[in-house]
Formats: sequence, structure tokens, C-alpha cells
Amino acid sequence: MPLLFFSLLPLPVLAVIAIAMYRRKQHRVYLVFWAYLILHFIRISVQQIAYRISYASYFYAYWTGCVVGAIVTLLLLRTIFVTVLEGYSPLTRLRRLGYDIVLLAVWALALFLTFHDSNSRTLRQLIFDAEQAASFTGVAMFVFVVGSSVLLGIRWTSAICGIALGVGLMGTADLVVYAALSHGHLFSTSVASWIETLTHNCMVGIYAFYFVPKREEVPIPALIKPELLQWADSVRGSISR
Repeated sequence: MPLLFFSLLPLPVLAVIAIAMYRRKQHRVYLVFWAYLILHFIRISVQQIAYRISYASYFYAYWTGCVVGAIVTLLLLRTIFVTVLEGYSPLTRLRRLGYDIVLLAVWALALFLTFHDSNSRTLRQLIFDAEQAASFTGVAMFVFVVGSSVLLGIRWTSAICGIALGVGLMGTADLVVYAALSHGHLFSTSVASWIETLTHNCMVGIYAFYFVPKREEVPIPALIKPELLQWADSVRGSISR
């Protein structure tokens, strides 16, 4: 019963965030993030309904939500990266290609590390491994986004920073949980459920902190470091060859 309560706790908070963003027209600025919130609201609701119907219904609802959630999360991280760099015209070509190149490289590495030896694994283990690969990709891209943001001087009070923080926190928890459960002996599924639920609640709390109170948007710094500009020119020259 306590776990059920905490699982349902984000629903009203997600609704308040989505409504607040819609009333302030922020859903136009952060469209992917707004869709991300709506997806989480639908995912929690559908899973709770499916759980009361049958285990099979819950199984398909849960893993379908995981797959869709992983895709939307990667799109969200890409949006963060593009938004951070959109004010820097010298980085335009890098903004279009940089994230996608790194994403493909990290995704290929994650798939290789996860499925390089899958002969003796059960279907359940393969599903956990697939989620582990998606979580690994999400965390790696989060680090890439944060590194780019720090280099460009983005402030932690920016809404973009809040979005990245929530995604990174949830991705880290997913990675730890799926890695532990795939080995089957580090901790029980009950402990894993509590970790996932509490981390998800913390993520929603972070989003509420950044988007429910009315605050001024923090602009992305207008200045760019000369050494970064030189690096961008060299990268752009390499890409155009």
C-alpha cells in the first residue's frame, strides 16, 4: 500500500506542471519536454489500470512504456543540447551533427556491451539488458549535454538545466537498478521498485521546482570563449572535408 501511494503521488504534480506550462505558453518553447510530462502521466495511469486487469496486461503496458519513454528521453536530451547551442552561430553545423554522432556511437557501444554474449540468457534477462542499454545511452548523453552546457556557461537556474538534471537522475537510477536485477543477486525486486519510485518522485519534484513557480527565463550567455570558437572552427572544417 505505501508503494502504491508513492507510485500515484506524481500524477497530480505532473498535471499541475503541464497545466502551468500550458497557461504560460511554455509548452510551445519546451514542446518535447511537455510531451515527456504527458507521457509520464499516461504511463503511470495505464500501468495502474493494467495491473488491476491482469499480469499480462501490466507486462505489456510496462515494457511498452519503457520503450516509448527511452525514445522520448533521447529526443528530450537532443532538444536540450540543440537549445543550449542555438545562440551560437559559429556552432550551427556542430549543433546539427554533434549530438547525433555521439548518440550513435554511445548507442552502438551500449548494444555491444549488452548483447555481445546473449546465448545463455533468458527472455527476462534480455529485456533487462535492453533497458540497461537504453539507460546507459541516456546517462552518457546526459553527461555529454551537461559537459557542453558547462563549457558554454549555462546557469543551474535555467529551465534547461532543470530538465537535464531530472533526466540524468532518473537515468542513473534506471542504470543501477537494471544492472543489479540483471545479475539477480544484488537486491530484491521490492528494493528496486522503491528505488525507481522514489527517484521518479524526486525527478517530478525537480520539474515542479523549475516550472510551477513563475520565474523569468535565464538567457543563455551571449559571449563565447575564443578558444571554444577556434575549436568549433576546426571541427566544422573537419566535417566539411
